Amino acid sequence: MSGLISGSLYATMALGLTIIYGVIHLFNFGHGIVAVLGGYFTWLLLTNAHLGLIPSIFIALVIMFFLGLILFKAAISPLLKTPTWEFSTIIFLLGLGILLENLILQAFGPRVKQIPQFFEGGLKIGFLRVNWHEISLILIVFIFIVLLNYLLKKTWFGQAMRAVAQDMEGAKIVGINIDRTFRQAFALATAVTGFSGILLATKYYMTPHIGWLWMFTGFVIVVLGGLGSAMGAIYAAFMLGITEAFITLYLGSLWVWPIWFIMFVVILLLRPQGLAGGRTL
Repeated sequence: MSGLISGSLYATMALGLTIIYGVIHLFNFGHGIVAVLGGYFTWLLLTNAHLGLIPSIFIALVIMFFLGLILFKAAISPLLKTPTWEFSTIIFLLGLGILLENLILQAFGPRVKQIPQFFEGGLKIGFLRVNWHEISLILIVFIFIVLLNYLLKKTWFGQAMRAVAQDMEGAKIVGINIDRTFRQAFALATAVTGFSGILLATKYYMTPHIGWLWMFTGFVIVVLGGLGSAMGAIYAAFMLGITEAFITLYLGSLWVWPIWFIMFVVILLLRPQGLAGGRTL
């Protein structure tokens, strides 16, 4: 159960990174701080605006979506038109992540913060004891993945993103607006990443600095699953989540990252394209 819960949260974390890379071929090194920002927006709406948990999450996701649109229009789109856009965008997003981290630190302080759980109480079946909140997290992530899959495969918006991810020149020929698709994909990925930060903050905690750990976790999952593959990211997230649970139980939490990276290196040596390499969104 612990592995399933961690895997669910890691999958949501990795999907935002996958969408951006899959469509734009851009790796967002500010990814973890974007997740933290989603959590802090929700916490702010809960504590200062005194809204309920669900309205706070919904409003925070809308804010994250429009922030993604504004950021892409103001900074990412001009950078993508430069000859050295690969390097320029990486440096910009890394610098933006550091800036946002320090702004969050100044605005909210270094103290740990947490978003309330969805449900109180728990369930015991034999020797297994889980709380309702953990069960709800697994169900929420499952529903979220189903809805995101529907969005990508059954709507014009999602099909345009998948077409651009598979063949940008072909997408241009059939009349898809590439810049608009990039902008929508970046905004969607920003909202998805913010949602992952909200879920993580209900299970664990938030500080201005935790985003870098979340970013490295997302990086390992996305590369292991296959760059640009949503299903690969989900497979890798659950594999690493369950592995983490067993490592923590038998060896201790200090061994999680060393063993993760051993798995990372071995799998990429055997399968350089990742678990689902070659597949796109």
